[in-house]
Amino acid sequence: MSRIISKLNKKNNYFFIAVILFWLKTYAAYLVEFNLGVTGLFQHILLFINPLPFIIIFFSISLYFKRKKVSHYSLLIIQLALSFLLYSNILYYREFTDFLTMNIMMGSNNVSGAMLTSTIAMIRSWDLLYWVDVLLLFFLIKKAPSSTTDVEEAANVSTKTNSRFKFLTTNKTHKGKAFMITKFGVLLFIGNLLLAEIDRPQLLTRTFDRNFIVKYLGINFFTGYDVVHTIQTNSIRANADESHLSKAVTYAKQNHAAPNAEYFGIAEDRNVIMISMESIQQFLIDFELEDEYGRKHEVMPFVNSLFHSEASYSYENFFHQTGQGKSADAEVLAELSLYGLPQGSAFQTLGSSNTFHATPNILKSAGYTTAAFHGNVGSFWNRTDTYGRFGYDYFFDSEFYDLSEDRAMEYGLKDKLFFHDSVEYMEQLPQPFYSKFITVTHHFPYPIDEANEGFPKAQTDDETINNFFVTANYADQAIEEFFNYLKASGLYDNSMIVLYGDHFGISNMRNPHVAPLLGQDPEEWGNYENTHMQRVPLIIHIPGETNGQVFDTFSGQVDILPTMMHLLGLETDQYLFMGQDLLSEEHDGTVTLRNGRVINKDYTFIEQSVYDTKTGNEIHEDLSPVELNALYKQRDRARQAMSYSDEIMQMDLLRFYTPESLTVTEPIDYLYRDQLQILKRDNRRETSLIEKNGGVSTIELYETDAPEMMNTDMDEEEMGHPNHTETPKGIERIE
Repeated sequence: MSRIISKLNKKNNYFFIAVILFWLKTYAAYLVEFNLGVTGLFQHILLFINPLPFIIIFFSISLYFKRKKVSHYSLLIIQLALSFLLYSNILYYREFTDFLTMNIMMGSNNVSGAMLTSTIAMIRSWDLLYWVDVLLLFFLIKKAPSSTTDVEEAANVSTKTNSRFKFLTTNKTHKGKAFMITKFGVLLFIGNLLLAEIDRPQLLTRTFDRNFIVKYLGINFFTGYDVVHTIQTNSIRANADESHLSKAVTYAKQNHAAPNAEYFGIAEDRNVIMISMESIQQFLIDFELEDEYGRKHEVMPFVNSLFHSEASYSYENFFHQTGQGKSADAEVLAELSLYGLPQGSAFQTLGSSNTFHATPNILKSAGYTTAAFHGNVGSFWNRTDTYGRFGYDYFFDSEFYDLSEDRAMEYGLKDKLFFHDSVEYMEQLPQPFYSKFITVTHHFPYPIDEANEGFPKAQTDDETINNFFVTANYADQAIEEFFNYLKASGLYDNSMIVLYGDHFGISNMRNPHVAPLLGQDPEEWGNYENTHMQRVPLIIHIPGETNGQVFDTFSGQVDILPTMMHLLGLETDQYLFMGQDLLSEEHDGTVTLRNGRVINKDYTFIEQSVYDTKTGNEIHEDLSPVELNALYKQRDRARQAMSYSDEIMQMDLLRFYTPESLTVTEPIDYLYRDQLQILKRDNRRETSLIEKNGGVSTIELYETDAPEMMNTDMDEEEMGHPNHTETPKGIERIE
C-alpha cells in the first residue's frame, strides 16, 4: 500500500483521481437523486459530460501551488467544498424538488430553517457513498511520505551557478502545465455549451427552470450562474429609490380607465376561478376540423359555447403579450398588469425577492382566500417562491397529486385528472376565494396517449399541427367536466370564471403549415399573419348575467386584472397597472406585444413597417414622412408602458409604493406543505364548500370519462392519499 501511495505521490496523480471520482459521483447523483427530465441519447450524453468542465477548472486551482502538500490539501479543501454543495443540493431536492439558490441560502430564513430542521429526516443510509472520494483523498494525503518539492529536486541536481535559472524555468513549466489544464476545462465547457445550445437554444436567456441549467450545464455552473445573476439583480435594486417611481406613477394615473358603471361590481363577493388554458389560440374558437373523409368536427365545442354565452364577456381581438417567460409571463400580465422581462422570466429572475401588487395580495385585502393549482413541479418557473411573493395562501403543485403510472405525461398531470383531483383541495377553501388553475395537456409537442384519443388528427405534413387539434379537444372536454362539477356542487352560481389562452401554441415557423386549414395561402403568409396569430381567447363568464357579448376591442393580457377588479367592485386607480379595464369606455384599444409590435383597430406596427389592420396590406410606403412620423410616435407611446413596467420589475419599485386599499402582508412564511391540514385549521373554515355541505366531500359529484379513473376500482384507502413527497421520475418540465 505504501508503495502505491508513494508512486501516486511521486507522479502527482491525486488530481486525476479526484477529478474522476468526483465526476462519477456527480453523475450518479444526477441519475439517482434529481428528476431532470432527461430524454434521448443526446441529453444523456450531455448529462454525463456536463459535470466535468467545472470539476477540472476548480480542481486545477490546486495545481498552481508548487509544494505538493499544499497542492494536495488545497485539492482536498476544494473537493470537500464542492461535495458539501452537491450533498446540500441532494438533501434540499429530496425535500423540495428544487435546487439551492443564493436567495435561499442567504435571504430566506424560513426556507433555510426548514432545510436545516429536516436534514436528519432526509439523510439516507447510502449517503456515505457521496463522501467516499473525500475520505479516500484524505487517507492518501495523510499516508503520503514527506518529500521535497519538484522545484527543490530540480534545484538540487543543478549546479550552484545555474540554480537560479533552473528554478525560474521549473517554476514557469509548473504553472504552464497547471494553466493548460485549466484552459482545457474552459474549452470543454465551451464545447458543452455549444452542444447544449443545439438541443436547447437560448438556454441562458430562457432560464425558466433551474432543472434545465443543471441538466445541460451542471450543478456547479448553475450555482455560479445563480450567484452572478443574483448579484446583478441586487445591484440594480440597490441603486433604485423612490425617485425612480415618479414617471411610472404619472403614467399609470394617466393610463387609468375609469370603470363603466353598467358593469362595476356585478360580480361583487363572488368566488373567482381563473383558468389558464395552455396554448389555446383564438383561431380554435368556432373552428371545425375536416377529417380525411370530409366530415367536419368542432374542436372545442364547450369553450365555444362559453365564448358565445349571454353570461360571458368575450374578446375576439385579445392578444397574448408574453415573451421568453411564456406561461409565467402570462401570469405576470394577468395578475400584476405588468409585462414580463425583455429577456428570461420575471418569475425566475425576480420572483424570489420582489414586492408584487398581485391579484392574490389585492383580493386578500378584500377578504378572499387565495390558492393556485398546477399539476407540475413547484420549481418550474420558480412558482413556489414567486407565489409566496404574490400572496397565495395555498399552492398545490405535483406534490399534492397522484402522478403515477398513466396519470401523467412528460409535462405533468393530465387535465381531466388535474381538475378532478383539485376538488379535494378547492372544496376546503374558505369563501370567497380566488383560485387559479394552470392546465398542461395541450402543450407542445401535443402528445396524447391512445386511451385519450378519439378526435381526428389534422391532415397536414406537420405531425405537431396534426396532434394540436386532438389535445385541444381533450382540454375542452376537461374544462367541460370541471364546469359540470361547479354546477353540481353549487359553486357555479356564486363564481366568476375567467378563462384565457396563455400564449401561442403553433410557432411562426409552423404557421404556414396551418394556413390552408384557415383558408389562407402559405405562400402569402408573412409577418402580419404571424402577428395576428398571437390572438388568444379571453372569456369572463359570470353566471346569471344576460347581457354578455363578443367584443371586438383590441386588447391584451395586461388588461385582465383591472377588468376583473372592477367587475368585483374594487377600485384600481391607486395601483400601478399598465393595462386598462376592457369594459371601460376609456379603453384605448391598443395592444403592445413583448417584441415591440403594436396593434390597434387601424394599424399594425411591425418593426418599421405599418400595415392596415383590416386588410393586412403594407401601407407605410404610401404615407408621407409627416404621416409616418405621427404613426411612429403613436407606436412609441404604446411601447412606453413596457419601459415603465421593466423599471418597476427590475428595480423592485413597488417596495416604495403601497396603495391605501392594499393591506401590507409579509410573503407567505411556510413552504406550501401539509396544506390540507392547514386548511382544516383555517378560522374561516365554516364558509368552505365542504362545511356548507355538512362536512361531506363533494368529490363524488365530479363526473369524468378519464380512462385512468375507470381503470381502477381501488378506493381511497387502497390507493393512499395522493399527497406525494417525491416527484415521479420522467416528468418533463414545460418548455
